[in-house]
Amino acid sequence: MMRGIVAWVFLFVYGAVQAQIKQSGPYLPPQYVDGIVAVVGSKIILQSDFETEKMQLTKGAALKDSQTSHCKLLEDMIIQKLLLNQAELDSLVVPDDQLESEIDNRLRYYQRNAGSMAELEKYLGKTVNEFKDDIRPKMKEQLLAKQMYGEITKNIRISPQEVKLFYDSIPMDSLPIVPTEVEVGQLMIEPMITQEAKDFVKMQLEDIRARVMRGESFEKLARAYSMDPGSKSQGGMLPEFGRGEMVPAFERMAFRLKPDSVSPIFESDYGFHIMKLLKRRGERVIAMHILIRAENTTEDFKIASMRVDSVYQLLQSGKLSWCEAVKKYATEDKYNRDAKGNCGFIMDPMTGMQKTTFEYLPSEVKKTVDKLKPGEFSEPEMVTTQDGRSVYRIVYLQSFVAPHQANLIQDYSRIQMEAENRKKQKAVDSWVYKHRTKTYIRIKARNLDCDNLIVWEHE
Repeated sequence: MMRGIVAWVFLFVYGAVQAQIKQSGPYLPPQYVDGIVAVVGSKIILQSDFETEKMQLTKGAALKDSQTSHCKLLEDMIIQKLLLNQAELDSLVVPDDQLESEIDNRLRYYQRNAGSMAELEKYLGKTVNEFKDDIRPKMKEQLLAKQMYGEITKNIRISPQEVKLFYDSIPMDSLPIVPTEVEVGQLMIEPMITQEAKDFVKMQLEDIRARVMRGESFEKLARAYSMDPGSKSQGGMLPEFGRGEMVPAFERMAFRLKPDSVSPIFESDYGFHIMKLLKRRGERVIAMHILIRAENTTEDFKIASMRVDSVYQLLQSGKLSWCEAVKKYATEDKYNRDAKGNCGFIMDPMTGMQKTTFEYLPSEVKKTVDKLKPGEFSEPEMVTTQDGRSVYRIVYLQSFVAPHQANLIQDYSRIQMEAENRKKQKAVDSWVYKHRTKTYIRIKARNLDCDNLIVWEHE
């Protein structure tokens, strides 16, 4: 079976945070007397890290053979350290902006699961910036190991014949059942904001900015007036960010300000802001902001409603294809910049493919898709986006595949991906076999009787 190293290299940070988010209060990890479990070249595996991984491995499931599972876990950790050790010998580097971007992306995901930044910090038992400092070294190691994996497998390609041979090698009774799969697209049309509404918002923000400049608390004013659901409860405080992580207008202003200064009013894709820069660390900044969005009038909604109805009629009559409609009429999706390039289709986050499992769809989209047949469009409806905007939406169900046993006709792309992953894993296994004999390795977990680890130690 595949070791699944690519998925595993991110287990430590992902698993630990997920566990914390599910707690009902601040996370209090078990305390371990630290020691060294294994040495791999210049790298070590600490007892505390091994115990944390064991805890995540057993969470939510009673393992039939925990000894075997723990031995396998330790071997996977040794493989990661071997990849990391070689990455450093080969002078591979993870750029700081890539590292910080990865950390921030993970935190945004955890924040969505927790409900708010305040809830996330409550569960973590520390501030977000403190947590980022804690996980930064571990995340850097994981990205380096992943980069080394990519170097080993970068020239791996797979042919249609190899895909068929892989499929034929799987016993018929072992072929997995593929859950319901769909191809679903969304076309969003947002009512336009009038200039009068924008001018009114600017007047509001001018008044708030004047109060800040007179000495009133930026934090209190943000809690009272900001329309950013992610930072309002934090007094406008944002997670630390760097270049390329915010929309351009917001980023430009952040890097233009001096510490402890307040920006003039400026506009971004999300509305109008004032920003206070607290600190700058090289190419990273810590800032707080107040966001106010201009409100639509009844006339704005009427115009948008007429437009979406017109698009719906063109789709129904066949005078406009789905992809043409999205590219021509859809409002830019602030949360999915590739939406128009993807013709509005909801992409599977694990495979990057247009076909995704029904269960992955957002709950409100599922309800609409349940009423459609393949090739049908939903009637336009008004929905609320995750940042509180009201937009009109049309949903398109391009295909629906009922649960079935995996086969080459319906599931070729997924089988191809699995076959390629298997081929890559064989290349990594071969690399590991070769390099473990060249690397100093000592295993000190004497309380584990692991046959699979015997081959790792050599004189």
